[in-house]
Amino acid sequence: MNDAIRAMGVLACCALIGCDTPSPPMWGAPTTRVAVDGHRFAVRHTGQRAESVRVSPFPEAGLREMLHLSRTAIEQASGCAVRAGTLYGDRVMAEAFLDCDGSDPARLTPQWRYSLPPG
Repeated sequence: MNDAIRAMGVLACCALIGCDTPSPPMWGAPTTRVAVDGHRFAVRHTGQRAESVRVSPFPEAGLREMLHLSRTAIEQASGCAVRAGTLYGDRVMAEAFLDCDGSDPARLTPQWRYSLPPG
């Protein structure tokens, strides 16, 4: 019985931790909380990259609308423009590269990760 209670406690803690946990590249980045059209976001950013996590309990918007809201949240929080073609994500989390005045832009180097098997 104690093991079951302990397991439920661990699962509950994991669920709460995952609500607003940054991805590894954003660990240690400052967090800014912003609201855009009734949706609240936690935005983490560096001079070159940003990610937003929707933390509000509102019903989710469609993917296109959520990415638009995420872009707005990232630009408000960072004070930088989102680089064209770099915003991607889902209905909860989005990531983008930034164009900030006075900082060198990140170099994007696409990598091929999958090859078809021969023959």
